[in-house]
Parts: sequence; C-alpha cells; structure tokens
Amino acid sequence: MSSDSESSGMIDLLAWFETNKEKLYAGGVILLLVGFIGYFWNWNTTRAASKASNALYEVRSASAQMEEEVPDPSKLLSVVSQHAGSDASGRAMLFAGNAFFKQGKYEEALEQFETFFAEFDNNPLRGTAMYGIAVCKDALGKASEATDAYRRVASNYANSYLAHQAKLALAGLYESQGDPSQALTAYDEFSHAGVSDTYRVLASTRREALLKKHPELAPVEEVSAPVEEVSAPE
Repeated sequence: MSSDSESSGMIDLLAWFETNKEKLYAGGVILLLVGFIGYFWNWNTTRAASKASNALYEVRSASAQMEEEVPDPSKLLSVVSQHAGSDASGRAMLFAGNAFFKQGKYEEALEQFETFFAEFDNNPLRGTAMYGIAVCKDALGKASEATDAYRRVASNYANSYLAHQAKLALAGLYESQGDPSQALTAYDEFSHAGVSDTYRVLASTRREALLKKHPELAPVEEVSAPVEEVSAPE
C-alpha cells in the first residue's frame, strides 16, 4: 500500500471519528456504567455472602458456647430466611435438617433436605442432601422410598464416602426387612478395590455377624484336591 493511500485511509478514519464521536462517547459512558454496575454487583454479592456466613457462624458458635447437644433449628432457619439464596443459607438449611433429625423430627428434617436439593442445583453439597433424604425416609419407615433413595446416592456418587455410607445403610435396611441375601450382596461389594479400609472393615464385621445368623448363606468353600504322599527314598 502506498503512503498516499495510507494517508487517505487515515483521513477517512479521522473523518469517521469526527462524525461518530458523540456515539463513541456515549458508548464509552455505557461501557463505563456496565463495568461499574458489574463491579458493584460483585462487591455487593461478596458482601452479602460474607454477612450470611457470619450469621451462620454466630448461630453455631453460640450453640457451641452454650454446649448445646443439638443447635436450635429455628435459629438456623432464621439464617435461611434472612439470607435466602446464599451458600451460607444452604448450609444453614442442611444444619437445620440435621438438628431436626437428631431431635427425632424426621418430617421436618426431610423438608429441609428436599428443599435444599430443589433449590441448590449446582451446589457441591447436593449429595449430602440426597443422603439426608434417604436417611429420613428410612427413619420414617418408608422402606421402599428409602431403598430407591440410597440406590440413587450410591449410583450418583460411586466410590465416594457417600456411596459407601448409602450401601451400608441399604444393607442394614435389607436385614431389617428380612432379606439377608440382599444384605450379603451389599456387604460383598465392599471387597472391591477403591473402598477405604474403614468401610471395608465395617462391612466385613457386619457381614460376619450376618452369616452367624444365617449360616446357610455362607459361600461354599473350595475343596482342595488331596495331595499324594511321596515316600522317602530307601
């Protein structure tokens, strides 16, 4: 490209700028406002999250100082209502569910776990809520629903501690329902690789206790072939 054409192109650019500078200025102001709004939104969200976390901490800290065995669920639910949508309100919801469960209020506990599961789609604690739902249904005597719920936990969180806990609970549920064969199958799954020693030992202990009650379920031991005796050389 020649210097004349370059000069001509620059002149055209300057001319276009002069013609459209008001639009550019307006656009610059808009971009500035958008950036400011974005910054303020992020700051405000962070501030709100911090307030929610502090509120939850204060409730749990006060409970610990009073040496309460079970935190007051109503105080935890106040954090949920006052800071709705925040991660801290979700955690408060789970703590409230756990507190209700310890108090034997299984319906109230179930409500908290189900609400969390419905409202917090991408939260990493959804597995905890799912397990809580299963345990509550188990405690309420809803055996069929509890069985399905435990299976979902084991399937969705395979090889995690949640899956191991769900399988142990499921085996116990089978035993209480008078289905020792299914329980044995569940315990046998803990012999696979990838299961931590803690859960493997616990499952093994329960498996042995189950087989003492139901020796007919014990697997047939392999009978080793007789070994021919070799006489010593004379």
